[in-house]
Amino acid sequence: MTLPLEWLADVLRAAGLQVVETPGWKERTATSGPQPSPVGVLEHHTATPASYENPAPSVQLCIDGRPDLRGPLCHGLIGFDGVVHLIAAGRANHAGQAKASGPNPAGDGNFLYVGFEWDYQGVEQGPSPEQYDAALTATSAVLAHIGRPAEAARGHKETSVTGKIDPGHVDMDRFRADLSGRKNHDGPGRPGQPVAPAPPPPEQPVGSEQEAILRRIESELLGPRGPKGEIVGWDTDLGPRTLVAMLVELVNGLLGPQRGGQAAVQVPQQRSMDAEAIRAAFQALPPDQAAPLLAELVRIQQARQLPPEQQAQAAQQS
Repeated sequence: MTLPLEWLADVLRAAGLQVVETPGWKERTATSGPQPSPVGVLEHHTATPASYENPAPSVQLCIDGRPDLRGPLCHGLIGFDGVVHLIAAGRANHAGQAKASGPNPAGDGNFLYVGFEWDYQGVEQGPSPEQYDAALTATSAVLAHIGRPAEAARGHKETSVTGKIDPGHVDMDRFRADLSGRKNHDGPGRPGQPVAPAPPPPEQPVGSEQEAILRRIESELLGPRGPKGEIVGWDTDLGPRTLVAMLVELVNGLLGPQRGGQAAVQVPQQRSMDAEAIRAAFQALPPDQAAPLLAELVRIQQARQLPPEQQAQAAQQS
């Protein structure tokens, strides 16, 4: 039986994308309802951390499904490197019940949409520039093929009736604006001449990961507070001091060699800094220096954590 989306490979390659056809994708379909007759494209994220070294870790999951949901889970998976892996040419269990969104009606989302999964974590990690650009290209090509406008591209968070958040770190209004910028449309399905490439996604993955790490350890950096909210520091062998003081020492150690071997500035044992000052200190560092510094701070803090039984005992004493 010929499945309705067998044209995907040809359409995506014609758009200039690198396409991997997973074995059996042309015969792969879910049996949960009718075959798709798409009026739009639905964007998702897999919720799996990805990287340039491991750009598409969720391919097999999208083929096989999860214990609570049988595969296939999308029609195409877009890797962190921008490569598109085709998963199914028939129905895919990616959308569930959909509410009306943009020009698209409410109903069976698996019938109404071609589904693209972007392989990235989505909460602490955003899409890579290559991934975002490939999603734009793939979505634009599919919409042109089925004769639908850029507004027919929706995020799962815009159609879900159960509160989905995907694709995370993607502004769908910006995504559709970028889609419209890809081609001048005389009307649905009639693309004109290409225009300038779309700008990079609004949130870069490295920055968003670092921001998430900063938010998680910000309270540990400031240390315990006194009765009026003042910073009193950690009780160490050197006396009360904050991790901020240690942070400044580490920063000076990293930057010292770049200052012609000048001696590092002596840091007082106790120094109060607010959250914005901490953030500024990190942002002043190049990413390749900030990353090991963050890792060292996390290691220090983890080493300071009391075992659960000692935490319970301390809570009782207080």
